[in-house]
Amino acid sequence: MGYSALDERVVKAVADSIAQIDRLLASGRFTSLVYSWDPVKKQLGGRIFNTAQEVRDRIVAELDAVAQKHNIARTRSKFAGSGRDGDFNLMIEQQQETLFVFNDNEEEFYAHYNDGANPFGSRGLS
Repeated sequence: MGYSALDERVVKAVADSIAQIDRLLASGRFTSLVYSWDPVKKQLGGRIFNTAQEVRDRIVAELDAVAQKHNIARTRSKFAGSGRDGDFNLMIEQQQETLFVFNDNEEEFYAHYNDGANPFGSRGLS
């Protein structure tokens, strides 16, 4: 499953996700941002979810804009197998100051986003 159209609910979910990323980048803890990318299809990567292209395009535009806003390097990464470049588990160990953006389901995202203990979640808005 995935978002099948860029409707009002999806626009809000993307905006909330980008807001959390914006607050994380504003913390000064990160020097770069990485997200999955399929260089053949020239689109946001994702084999788990079947997401409409207009949604993928919106997410990529928003990720690129927030990285530019904070003057943060942006890397589009292609998974090529475990233990190789593109393997987020490996890259996280090697790149401590990088914010890795990954696909999640909406329920888990909002549970974390709305958790009062999350300083970068919805309660971090001012």
